[in-house]
Amino acid sequence: VLVASGCVEAYYEMGMHVWDIAAGSLLVLEAGGVVMDVDGGDADLMSRRIMAANNRSVALQLVQQIAPYRPVRDDAPPAASD
Repeated sequence: VLVASGCVEAYYEMGMHVWDIAAGSLLVLEAGGVVMDVDGGDADLMSRRIMAANNRSVALQLVQQIAPYRPVRDDAPPAASD
């Protein structure tokens, strides 16, 4: 919401769930911003990794500054219990 309203230029998060980022992603896109994966690829809401920015240039600059990790996807099958 802060990116969509123009209060900040970019925001990223790793580990949030799809229900935490879906609506905010839509707001950013409708406001003319960009939403992508934290490695610079296409946004995948199930990956639990998101980057939102007011333009692609700002987002790509931030991508170069962060070290992403890969949390368990929201669409991953449940882990088998022993």
